[in-house]
Amino acid sequence: MLRSSLAVLAALSLWACGNTSGPAVARTFSLYTVDRNFLPAATRGTDGRTMAIGVGRLQGTDLGPSCGMSLQLTTGPITSAEIPGCKLAADEEITFTATLTDSRFPSGPHEYRFVPP
Repeated sequence: MLRSSLAVLAALSLWACGNTSGPAVARTFSLYTVDRNFLPAATRGTDGRTMAIGVGRLQGTDLGPSCGMSLQLTTGPITSAEIPGCKLAADEEITFTATLTDSRFPSGPHEYRFVPP
């Protein structure tokens, strides 16, 4: 009975992991453009303020399910956001639209393009 229970648990564990073939590979990508403008990228919020994003990083794994994004303005403030549905392949860039909730940063949706090292 114990053996069959362990076999069922092992099968469920493999099934729950989907098509994984091993441990996740952590990756860090660099921000390349914001709204198709190269860094430092001037962006305008819905309130009309203009700010320049100077540095950005996207960290995650090749398995997902989400990534962490950090952005820094050229004037100093740093913010972060979770990007759901994010998987980082070693040789593919990733582009998505996100809206930041930090009032020190441009409001409204902006397109962020990150590239692998």
